[in-house]
Order: sequence, then structure tokens, then C-alpha cells
Amino acid sequence: MSMMTAPESDRDHDSSGAAAKEPKHAAGSPKLSHRPASYDRGVQIAAAQLRLVTDRRLGRTTPEWIKELAREEPQAS
Repeated sequence: MSMMTAPESDRDHDSSGAAAKEPKHAAGSPKLSHRPASYDRGVQIAAAQLRLVTDRRLGRTTPEWIKELAREEPQAS
């Protein structure tokens, strides 16, 4: 004798009316932030500057594109 039961359907599982109106994928999805591109660029510049310091202290060679990025001035948003 098997102890398996029939799976619940979505209709049986969702008893509230509000849950049926909202798609399941949207219920727990995080909201997208709309940051200005200058903010993201500023983070990239700061990361490149940190990479320069780290490479210098570890005696590593830093790629030229990172050096160029680190020399940029962050734009005010």
C-alpha cells in the first residue's frame, strides 16, 4: 500500500483571492534599483584604484586598462 497522495493543485493551495491575482514570480522578486550610470562608474573607478594599490603592495603588474580607469575622475550625479 502506497503512502503517496495526489499533489495539490494551485487552485487548492492558494486559498486567498489576492494571491491568485499576483503572479507567483513577482511575489518575492526584489525591486530593481534605478541608479544613475555615474554612480556605477564611480564604483568601477574606486575598484580600479583599490586594485592599483593592491597590485603595488603585492608586487604584481596592473593591466593598462585598469590604470586608465583609475585615473578617471568620478562624475557627480
